[in-house]
Amino acid sequence: MKIWHSYGSEHSMDLVLIGKFETVSGAEAAIERMEALKALAETERSDDDWRSRDERMPDALVDELLRLKLYELGRSDVDIYAFDHSIERNGSIIRIWTEESEIQGFLKVLLHLGARVEVFSRHDWNEDGTPRKAAGG
Repeated sequence: MKIWHSYGSEHSMDLVLIGKFETVSGAEAAIERMEALKALAETERSDDDWRSRDERMPDALVDELLRLKLYELGRSDVDIYAFDHSIERNGSIIRIWTEESEIQGFLKVLLHLGARVEVFSRHDWNEDGTPRKAAGG
């Protein structure tokens, strides 16, 4: 019998990102960009082949990021939109739920459009801002 020893990152982060905008139109612009990035990620997602020496982004990806005026995003920032996540807008507040620890692509969009951002794990905090009670405590 062989036992495989390796590192895995399957542990769920159960993260919540909350972006608070000054205006509803700011939140709407963020949602529009995130929907466009999700569609882009699904068509232009990288193969995650770490052995590849060619780190350049495809022209279609570059062109769309320029069109969206998201100059600070890179390939991995776009790729995160292909993973399972949920986005909800309520007025000028956007909530994003994800199991991933890589959230840079979400943060960059929220901050680029002027949001004040809060990030927490639902393992430790309730969505109303109160701490979760530890088991046995």
